[in-house]
Amino acid sequence: MMPRLLRTVPALALLLTMMLSATAMADLTARIDRAVRGASLEGASVGISVRDSATNAEIVSLNSKAAMVPASNMKLLTTGAALHILGGDFIFQTKLLSDGQRLIVRGDGDPAFGDPDLLSITQIDDRIGLDVEDFLQLWIKPVQRSGIDSFKEIVVDDRIFDREFVHDTWPIDQLNRRYCAEVAGLNFHLNVLHVYPRPVEGRRPSIASFEPRYTGLDISNQATSNRKSDDNNTAWIARRLNTNRMTLYGNVKFEYRVPVPVTLHNVPEMFGSILRDRLRENGVAVDRVRLAGEHEQGLDGELIAPIISTPISTIIERCNRDSQNMYAESLLKRCGAKMTGQSGTWTNGSAVLRHAILDRLGTPSLVAGVVVADGSGLSRDNRVAPHTLTAWLNSFHNDSQLSDIFIASLAEPGGPGTLRNRFRNTNLYSAKVQAKSGYIREVSCLSGFVTMPDGRRRAFSIMVNDLSNATRVRRARQLQEEVVALIARDMAT
Repeated sequence: MMPRLLRTVPALALLLTMMLSATAMADLTARIDRAVRGASLEGASVGISVRDSATNAEIVSLNSKAAMVPASNMKLLTTGAALHILGGDFIFQTKLLSDGQRLIVRGDGDPAFGDPDLLSITQIDDRIGLDVEDFLQLWIKPVQRSGIDSFKEIVVDDRIFDREFVHDTWPIDQLNRRYCAEVAGLNFHLNVLHVYPRPVEGRRPSIASFEPRYTGLDISNQATSNRKSDDNNTAWIARRLNTNRMTLYGNVKFEYRVPVPVTLHNVPEMFGSILRDRLRENGVAVDRVRLAGEHEQGLDGELIAPIISTPISTIIERCNRDSQNMYAESLLKRCGAKMTGQSGTWTNGSAVLRHAILDRLGTPSLVAGVVVADGSGLSRDNRVAPHTLTAWLNSFHNDSQLSDIFIASLAEPGGPGTLRNRFRNTNLYSAKVQAKSGYIREVSCLSGFVTMPDGRRRAFSIMVNDLSNATRVRRARQLQEEVVALIARDMAT
């Protein structure tokens, strides 16, 4: 039998370790609490959670159970749920089918279809970089080679999603802006028009070009071409609700090299018209374009052109690193379609996302305060608590199949994406920070991971709501960076 003294020593050692750990946790909590109190955020609501990724123990909990507006931190839930539901090997596939005298475009909700940023780095054969017209030729040329020189119609089957293109809680006065792009079962070119105005001496500016080229646009011009020393390029475009009637405003001092963006309406129908126009230009007659009927049957055929495919890893990275709202909404609706077998909607997508959170976390209290209005965080009706986000993040740290794809999708300070200009003068004690930022009016959030060179990792979520002005938004961002530095310092010592 082991002497009582020898049995007591390990117990004392364990107790001492627990006491030291508790002291360290209390010290970190105190330092973060002082940072919050010193941030000059009067009237703001702050919630902070820090968890050890190996044990999932919550190390810091400051108002961490309060359900808060997450802004783009909502994308962490959406992208994670998409991986959980669709799988890490899921591939979006957009198809062009031929059925006699009919061409069928079958959408899959792919947000990357015709994304100009992705096209610019796409490699085909020995060539790197495509433009929109190159992309369209991927389908035009095979149709030409098929030997069929006329079609009665192009039918766009976008029914993988419903046709509610815009969420009813999005800011109605901002629906022309690219971050409010419509969401469709067939997306194209980010569902955004790129316009390149140029000045005309003594007259209104002209439009040098726009992408994608489309005959169905109605663009009026109220802009100026003033070129005095104190004039600037200030062009912007308004779009009448539920139409593609647009007006160019502002001033054009110099020809635009970076496009002026404006969202497009009913992109599935628009894409069908663009495809028809390009086919006609290349000697293939098409009589008409229409959308598939809600309950129409028999829309099938043989592949006539290559399938345009996008792996979910590309979608997740574009969504989290670059914070593309339309990507997130497409993922949400695609999850709804997958689980219900019906058209994806914000309603069924939101229900599926909540179920995925409970499925992964297994604790009803972590899901109780979650409100899912949309997938991107653009809606002010979303709610999630910091302690839920850190538990969610850790569920992917501990997921051998999905960990790499999920964590690699997050932005890093100084790298490409939304953290490019963050943490510039912050000592991170050799830690790697991978995180998702979030901002809408009165809201600033940052959630992600701090990882040390030896692999130790902590998840964090720093959510700040009720920021009354731009100065306090800036202070909230500074607080987030200070808290992350405190976490890194604590892990390094």
